[in-house]
Amino acid sequence: MALEKPAYQVLEKEGRFELRLYDPYITSNVKIKADNYREAASRGFSPLANYIFGGNRARDKISMTVPVTAEPTGEKIAMTTPVAISGSGEYTVSFLIPKKYSMETLPIPLNEKVTFEEHPQRKVAAVRFSGYFQQPNFEKHIRTLRDWIERKGLQEKGEPVVAGYNPPITPWFLKHNEVLIEV
Repeated sequence: MALEKPAYQVLEKEGRFELRLYDPYITSNVKIKADNYREAASRGFSPLANYIFGGNRARDKISMTVPVTAEPTGEKIAMTTPVAISGSGEYTVSFLIPKKYSMETLPIPLNEKVTFEEHPQRKVAAVRFSGYFQQPNFEKHIRTLRDWIERKGLQEKGEPVVAGYNPPITPWFLKHNEVLIEV
């Protein structure tokens, strides 16, 4: 069974890179203190999974979607080079909400840390890669995507978002991961 993903149109494709136009969508989110993307995704998964598996006032089960995303949260700092992601920080971990829901029809979470966000239509630069869901892999692909964005003459509008599309048991060489940056 295919899991629901955010809908988008590919505006431009160059190898593993794409410029996409995403349709509006809603995410369920939780803010997590973590040292890196992987730790954030791991720690943020449980409260979000609990919500969709019935941890809400209506006890509704909500369909699983992909990807699970993690992005740094907090003060936006002007981009500089080289890019290094380290130290302790706060991340927002998100699940896509199925299209059949609106902000008005979403079940109310039992965990007050679970919040929702509406995302408007937007352009996003993306790079797809396989491999382990680990920080060095993310940092490498964040740099390559930023290089591609610069070569295309685009401007970054947001922080890098790391997206994972597979369960942890998927072999590393079959994993579908992406770095996404709004432009």
